[in-house]
Amino acid sequence: MTTLQEEIIEEVTSRSTHLDVIPEVRMVAISLGYTFVELDNGIMGVCFTPRSDSGSCAHYSGAGALSEKPVLELCPLMRAGHPLERSVGVAAVNALSHTIMAQDPDQYRFSETDFLDLLPFHPDESNKVGMVGHIGPFMPFLKKQSDSLVVVDDNPDLKIGAMAAGPVITRDVNVLKDADIVIITGSSAAVGGFDAALDAAKSARFIGVVGPSAGWLPQPAFRRGVHAVAATKITDLSGARRTILEGGGTPQFIEYGRKYTLVNESGGITHT
Repeated sequence: MTTLQEEIIEEVTSRSTHLDVIPEVRMVAISLGYTFVELDNGIMGVCFTPRSDSGSCAHYSGAGALSEKPVLELCPLMRAGHPLERSVGVAAVNALSHTIMAQDPDQYRFSETDFLDLLPFHPDESNKVGMVGHIGPFMPFLKKQSDSLVVVDDNPDLKIGAMAAGPVITRDVNVLKDADIVIITGSSAAVGGFDAALDAAKSARFIGVVGPSAGWLPQPAFRRGVHAVAATKITDLSGARRTILEGGGTPQFIEYGRKYTLVNESGGITHT
């Protein structure tokens, strides 16, 4: 069975054949918090940068050559074994995906609806929430609305067990089997575990993917049972570039982008 990453790469590669021209890569940067691929058509794709354990000042042996590659050669890196290469691949896929979306705006009409407003909390039903990746800003809302909240995250700074006034932290993705609502960070496409999370969450009544790293074409995720994909389109390249290169993350560069939501209904894409 093909992985979600492979299906996303195939979707983007296939759809890119309908573009008038394939944009060239202007710049690739692997910064501390985020990685980006900037194209010469003024579109930037971003992805969370996985933690590096190189143990030296050199974190990627191929540094200096990435910007010389065509974007269609960078996209397959989304399934690479090296985590930093995966982040470059995701960023390249996101940049090319936004190029494709821009050429077909009638199909991809971005919503302004906040992702959290889509979560189907029901007072007369079980509302157990499982999350892959710890999203701090979501915690107050989710703690208030959910019956229970568990976060699957391998960040060593997050201790396994119940956090004070916070969620239960675990490394075991199988806890999602008991979740009614599942939220998966887009960065899972870079750090790994995306398919395992989807397999574990099959009983959930809602699965959503969220974060700047989730800027890829949504159809492959929709076919896997994802109900909504929420990401960010960078609108101010110079501001985002400067902020990311200075070590900034989502809280800093989000002001240079536009949040959007794509919702899957009956196999199609709708805006809400």
